[in-house]
Amino acid sequence: MINLFSEKMKMADLVFANYQLLYVFPRFDLKLGWGESSVKQVCEKQNISLPLFLLVCNLYTFDDYLPEMATLTRIRLEDLMKYLKSSHRDYLETRLPKLISKILNLLNGCCVRHGEMLMGFCEKYRQEVVEHFDYEEYTVFPYINNLLEGQKTGKYKIKEYERNHTTIDTALNDLKNIIIKYMPMDCTIEKCRDVLIDLFLFESDLSKHTLLEETILISLVEQIEKQIQCTVKID
Repeated sequence: MINLFSEKMKMADLVFANYQLLYVFPRFDLKLGWGESSVKQVCEKQNISLPLFLLVCNLYTFDDYLPEMATLTRIRLEDLMKYLKSSHRDYLETRLPKLISKILNLLNGCCVRHGEMLMGFCEKYRQEVVEHFDYEEYTVFPYINNLLEGQKTGKYKIKEYERNHTTIDTALNDLKNIIIKYMPMDCTIEKCRDVLIDLFLFESDLSKHTLLEETILISLVEQIEKQIQCTVKID
């Protein structure tokens, strides 16, 4: 039985339970210094959707967690998209640049061939992430907004997004493999360790982000599509 996070828990206890949530909290515009405040108190003070916050924290912490439909019905798509957009900014403006900077620092002292190889994979991965998020920002989210506003949406359906929602981890795996298997012997574990840990943390974070889109976002949008379809048939 999983002891999920609840609104009555102290906010600080979530960090003690899963330090990786420190990457998640800024996406809700949360800062430290909660004292003994509960999750509910902090969310209400910061005007954060409590159901969404708990869902995200549980999803990022418990590998076997899948929300019940009763939980999903409490999530507003507007709030979820706001969080996903904030995540995109975090990845592109903070996490990824810092990660690439660390990798480039690792290249100091490496031969030109290894340096060019790593730089090539860094750029390939960055471009994959940008294209992935652009599709969501400029195709998927506008479609959802049109649904919510009751506008005509054409032939596009969320199933198309589901079919094309590829994971952006191929180039990331290539980066890890190069560093672990093929870096010169003078690049010691001590030199590579911080970069590798950050790569694994980034990969874990991004996999949860993908899960949030595939299990929560798509499910909520499908419910709205069904409601609209039923309304059209009745009319």
